[in-house]
Amino acid sequence: MALERKLIIKGGVGRALLDTSKLGCRFDLEPSERGWKMRIEGAGAELAESISRLVEEIHIFYYEDDMEQQHHKKWWLSDLNCPVLSYDPQGDILTIEVSERVGFTVDSSEHGKP
Repeated sequence: MALERKLIIKGGVGRALLDTSKLGCRFDLEPSERGWKMRIEGAGAELAESISRLVEEIHIFYYEDDMEQQHHKKWWLSDLNCPVLSYDPQGDILTIEVSERVGFTVDSSEHGKP
């Protein structure tokens, strides 16, 4: 089984604004000069605008899951000031850069296990 990866962006009140696994968006997460850069393909202009309006309040989570290997990892991506966001309408690519990435243990209840 392949490694499943997803990126979730939530608003300040915890409501999911973007979940790459539900929307079918491709994304990359890689180190950058600022810290970490996320490039999300296929989010659409309307969603990019919604995230842009809330950029100071967003919380970003990155998951890696391999059910076969019982490998579950989760990171919180944040910025000490404010995430830097840009949107390319021609390529439909939303780019977000943050300064921090903090890993933490994933509770098994997040994966449907008792």
